[in-house]
Amino acid sequence: MRGEPIRAAVISDTHGLLRPEVERVIQTCDVVIHAGDFDSQMLYHKLNVSQPLYGVRGNNDGYWAKQLPKIRRFYLGGVSFLAVHDQADVPADLQDVQVVIFGHSHMYYQQERDGRLWLNPGSCGYRRFHLPLSMAVMTIQDGTVSAEPIWLEEEGRKEEHQTVYFSPVSTESGKTESSRHRSVRERLSKARTGNKDQLFLIAKIMRFMKRGDSAEWVAGNLKADPGFVEQIYRIVLTHPGIDARQVMDKMEVNRLYQKGYDEV
Repeated sequence: MRGEPIRAAVISDTHGLLRPEVERVIQTCDVVIHAGDFDSQMLYHKLNVSQPLYGVRGNNDGYWAKQLPKIRRFYLGGVSFLAVHDQADVPADLQDVQVVIFGHSHMYYQQERDGRLWLNPGSCGYRRFHLPLSMAVMTIQDGTVSAEPIWLEEEGRKEEHQTVYFSPVSTESGKTESSRHRSVRERLSKARTGNKDQLFLIAKIMRFMKRGDSAEWVAGNLKADPGFVEQIYRIVLTHPGIDARQVMDKMEVNRLYQKGYDEV
């Protein structure tokens, strides 16, 4: 049985500008990966409240971004990622990293090297010289990654979408995932109630709701607790304009209130 696919919007070098067409793509995704040069604290917070955000600090990110790492390692869908702003800062020892994401050059780049996918989504902020504007959407499922480049506002050329598939190289045992990868994926699966996983699930439920799907259908499709889905629907209906993080905060407040009431 295949796991649920994860759609990741991969962007970089926004330099304070979040274009409407980029926002529309982001709204169809489960997570956002930003390879640095947000160049705006407001833009960073806007991205961070809509979906889980995996971001790194770029050379143009100021004092406000000191809490952001320059190099970030994380897992999505059983695949190990490393994100960095400048490719020159990629460590020599990549260990078990399967996908390397970087930015800085404002030029789209995608290539498989030494069994790893290297991806620079280009820039989707302000145009630099005559370089095209671009981003990427990755679909991660069961240890396999597909990457789709998206070209924005490119003059004299029809918008191009091309999906490129990448499967991590097999280990000596012939298995796609190492035991370490399997262990991490299993732990992530068991940690669905954790904050980031819960935010991920809430954002997905809200997208289905916006599409007009019933709470009953969503619960069945996502194999989620019907009561959990119903609660999200009620909160969204009674709080127009609320985002996924605010829904999660509201649910936590309700839980604490109910706990206090039950203890009386």
